[in-house]
Order: sequence, then C-alpha cells, then structure tokens
Amino acid sequence: MEEKVKDLIRESLKKRLKGHDAIDTIIPNDSLIEHWVTAIMAIAYNDNNLELASQDINEIQEKMYGPISIEDTRAFVFLSSSRFPDEITAFEKYIELRDRESEDVIIYAVKEELSYVESGDFMLI
Repeated sequence: MEEKVKDLIRESLKKRLKGHDAIDTIIPNDSLIEHWVTAIMAIAYNDNNLELASQDINEIQEKMYGPISIEDTRAFVFLSSSRFPDEITAFEKYIELRDRESEDVIIYAVKEELSYVESGDFMLI
C-alpha cells in the first residue's frame, strides 16, 4: 500500500516539474524525485518536525555515504517542506488512515490531497 502512495506522490512531483528542464546540473530529475520522496516521508512520519526529519535522513545518509553535514540535510528538508506541502499532507493522510481504512479509501484521500498540485508549479527557490 505504501508503495502505491509513493507512486502517486512521484506522479505529483513529475506533474510539478512539467515544463521545467533539468533542475540540477549533476543529478537527473528522476533521482531528485526519489530524494524528495524520502524527505516527504521523513517529514510526514515526524509530524512536520523538520529537525527530527533532518536527523532521520542524515542518519541514513551517513550509513550509506559516511559523514554528511547536518546543515546540508536541514537545508534540504526545509526546502522540501516549502516546495511540497501537498505531497507531505497526502503522505500524512496515508499514515493517518493506513491502519483503519480500506485501500480504496486511502487512495481516494491521498489523490484528493494531491489534486491541488498544478502542472509546472515547481518552485526553484
């Protein structure tokens, strides 16, 4: 079920990027989307506590890559929080409903939250 929700969020992020070329000169947009999904999930799982979300992500990154600046992680999480409020709310809805509602109800609720995203509305700043 969580994978279906993540797929809906990925589609929403792609929708935001419509009309934009490569956002980064090093990392392709598809890879950025995966990074953003991680941030969205961390923020939602930590009840929008950006510091806790940053610590969670930083801990995972350090296990994979070695020491990573927590300041860089905080900046990434803060920017993700500002850029993707609808996706965060959608994932929070999933967390809220996952143990007590059917898959159909959850998917409907997530899609409802993502319906506010407009094509091409990605913010570079």
